[in-house]
Amino acid sequence: MTRTGIAVTALLAGTLLAPLNSSMVAVALAPIGQEFALPPGTTTWVVTVFYLTACVCQPVLGRVADRIGPRRLFAAGMAVAAVASAVATTATSLPVLVLCRGVQAAGVSAAFPCAVLVIRRSGEVRRLTAVATANTTAGAVGPVLGGLLTAWAGWRAVFWVNLPIMLVALVLAWRAIGPDERRQRNGMDLDPLGVLLFAAAVVALLDLMLGRSWPAAVVLVVAATGFLWWERRAAAPFVDVRALAAAPGLVPVLGTFVLFNLAYYGAFYGLPSWLQNTLGYDAAAAGLLVMPIAASSVVVTVAGGRVAGRWTLPLSGCLLLIGVAALATFGPGTPAWLIVLDGVVLGIPYGLCNLGLQRLMYERAPERMSGVVAGLFQSARYVGAILAVGVVGAIGALRPLALVMTVVAAAVIGVLAFDLRRSGSSGVASPGQDPGRTLWARP
Repeated sequence: MTRTGIAVTALLAGTLLAPLNSSMVAVALAPIGQEFALPPGTTTWVVTVFYLTACVCQPVLGRVADRIGPRRLFAAGMAVAAVASAVATTATSLPVLVLCRGVQAAGVSAAFPCAVLVIRRSGEVRRLTAVATANTTAGAVGPVLGGLLTAWAGWRAVFWVNLPIMLVALVLAWRAIGPDERRQRNGMDLDPLGVLLFAAAVVALLDLMLGRSWPAAVVLVVAATGFLWWERRAAAPFVDVRALAAAPGLVPVLGTFVLFNLAYYGAFYGLPSWLQNTLGYDAAAAGLLVMPIAASSVVVTVAGGRVAGRWTLPLSGCLLLIGVAALATFGPGTPAWLIVLDGVVLGIPYGLCNLGLQRLMYERAPERMSGVVAGLFQSARYVGAILAVGVVGAIGALRPLALVMTVVAAAVIGVLAFDLRRSGSSGVASPGQDPGRTLWARP
């Protein structure tokens, strides 16, 4: 294996930790609550704080990576995450565990932006498929692995399992990633006000979706507006919104990823609740019926790098629309095989969309903003999931939820079709094709 291959392998190990830990701990919430004698609603902070911290830290650490390079940042992130994971195994109270989860999320958030930077440095774009595969696979196997570890050695095992992965990734990356470029002393200006406003907007969005309070809506509007106003005027902005807007089609890529994840996770979170509350399945049976969604997304992501082409994004949009629209027809008499089949239909577009939009993000990002744009791409995923949780909680019933998600999926197709007409392309650069003529390109 080449030095670049070793470096990317180490970065992939770090990249999979974010989706793995966001999903693996979900099955450990019940035993955590039993040990600390807490209700289920309180233990969910173990999951919420991870999503929230990762959503904020991905672009922040992406900016740091742009400033100092990937080698030192990735090593520091793995070291911090390893310490947090080790302390979590000894936690004697929920506040300590929640704090560890936040620090853990901050550490692993360095991996994806660093991976994109290393791939850009090497010029081996094909390795983006491996990054997408790591993200999708880890999220899919997380609940299964977490369940096995919890049953075998208790909930603390879901934190112990991180340590060897983090330490091996740290050592390999430090040896294989080339030295970081020397930067000027002022290169680490992180624009604290911009970061604070961004974090306030994300926290307000989460609170609005979970609690649906008017104060959260006000904070969201004020923070988001203030963020855009300040970033256009800051001497060294956290997110250079002018450059972001000037990059052909980059903002629509991020926006489409938010909408796509909203529709996908709306179905992914809404279906298990319907299976248990309406059809009477227990949690285990409901999990098995939903598993085809994750399984097919993993298979498509693994195979998609070899077969993806001009049809990738259009097909993913159409399949998503079919999958969520079919949920509106489900009722008490719906057979299990039809639920499984629709799960496969829903999983395929997630794998294709992840590949297609990630490739476009890479092609459209200005080189000097590769890290922060990669972080924003991951934040778009989390924002879509957060919105989905809020919509599922607000609507509840499967049929009206499916109708709302159908409208969102139709909006995704509409955006895709509009830009396909403008660019004369179908989404992903084929071999020998000029990347500038892919989806979102301006004529």
